[in-house]
Amino acid sequence: MFFLINYIEYQLKKSPVLFLLGIALSVRLYNINSPIIGIHSWRQADTAAMARNFYENGFNLFYPQIDWGGNSPGYCETEFPIYSFIVSIFYKFFGVHELFGRLISVTFSLFTIFFLYQLIRTYFNDATAFWSCLWFSILPVSIYYSRTFQPESMLLMCSVGGIYYFNKWLESQKLHLLCISALFVSLACLIKVLPIIYVGLPLLFLAYHKFSHKIFTKIYLWLYSLFIIITVALWYYHAHQIFLEYGNTFGFWGGSSDRYKYDLILKSNFWLQISFRTIVRQFAVLMFPIFIAGLLMKRKTQQEYLFDIWLLSVVLTWILAPTTSLVHEYYQLPFMLPGVVFIGKFFSKYFNKNHQGKNIKKFLAICLSLSILTSFTIYSIDYMSKERANKSKVFQLAEIVKDKIPSDTLTIFTTGGDPTLLYLSHRKGWMINPRDLNEEYIMSKIQLGADYLVGSFDFIQSYKSSLDDMQKNRINTVLSKYPNILHDDSFFIAHLK
Repeated sequence: MFFLINYIEYQLKKSPVLFLLGIALSVRLYNINSPIIGIHSWRQADTAAMARNFYENGFNLFYPQIDWGGNSPGYCETEFPIYSFIVSIFYKFFGVHELFGRLISVTFSLFTIFFLYQLIRTYFNDATAFWSCLWFSILPVSIYYSRTFQPESMLLMCSVGGIYYFNKWLESQKLHLLCISALFVSLACLIKVLPIIYVGLPLLFLAYHKFSHKIFTKIYLWLYSLFIIITVALWYYHAHQIFLEYGNTFGFWGGSSDRYKYDLILKSNFWLQISFRTIVRQFAVLMFPIFIAGLLMKRKTQQEYLFDIWLLSVVLTWILAPTTSLVHEYYQLPFMLPGVVFIGKFFSKYFNKNHQGKNIKKFLAICLSLSILTSFTIYSIDYMSKERANKSKVFQLAEIVKDKIPSDTLTIFTTGGDPTLLYLSHRKGWMINPRDLNEEYIMSKIQLGADYLVGSFDFIQSYKSSLDDMQKNRINTVLSKYPNILHDDSFFIAHLK
């Protein structure tokens, strides 16, 4: 334990940024070759499918394609697919492999740590920046979503980069810094809409702190804001036109979307689940009390309140999009960016040679060691254990599909809203929940070109392990009417002649 502490203190003085990037890289490279399975594989599958479709069907950034569009081209209303497009460029030179998507995510996460370090040291000191970024590098949620095949890692980089360069512009008034910030913030809001809140409010705070009531007279701030708003509005208008023409969407707007069930925020279960994730997966249990202690520490300057505003802004987005925030834990991920700052403040103050309290230093040393152990334990159990291909029923069925079904056919998959099996199978078609499966539905898809029906009795979505008797009976009723290529206790494949 003391060797670890001495080594960290040595690196803090010698080369803190290189040490942080080295630690972050090493933990993120573990199992980097994993296929698209495990936690939130359905989100990764859609992202990976868009990358593969860019590569296979032409690099048209403005028309992203998913695999579950049936006999349509699969163009879909979605967030700006810049991440998938970048991955597809690597596919052009090296071939299709999920490794490149994961490596790109890791690279963005390293830039996130660099920008976060530079931003924190602006308001505090090198020690606070070091401890903050160390915890961002090794806490479970941060590690996992920094190497998944989805744009969250790029989103965090753009969020921090936007705030960092905006602050640099306020200090120097150099116009190119404001332009870089505008580019980063625009990309963040294109990747996800909610950064308008949790990046916009911190930017507003910084601008008001600098210019006070004169903020509305600054032409560059108006141009900056208009650029971001117009860019985002143009993309989402275009994306909605894709939905109107092709009918495929991730459900952003309108009455059909379930993202805005505001009665959820009045239920204790909503806050209990989010609190559990925050305490266990974000702060690895032991760092949560340290986070609270840092939150209660006195602010030395008004500018330090930037991180309070940032923190509250993220919480506000949970309330504004409650269903999304409850179902998708990566919507809590931006909380880590300002959250680790308060841990860093506490360690910086009490875990140094100049501090007289030996007991608290020993306590923090124990917390440091135990938290690293706890973090990696949670990461292994909650995340990495789900990425074992030899134990994944979804992966096993996908291999069977690739062997038994021609690649140019259309298939119905009984996987609800989860496209993981489609992606792993490298097939296109439709998805349906077994409870909605009937002969009328099958016939309607046969008329559209459906050739096969595929699914499992062991899972629906990759995150739902079993079917009830009613769902199994519906499937068996349909299977009895068509030739079965495969029909056992686990999987089924029917040829829809």
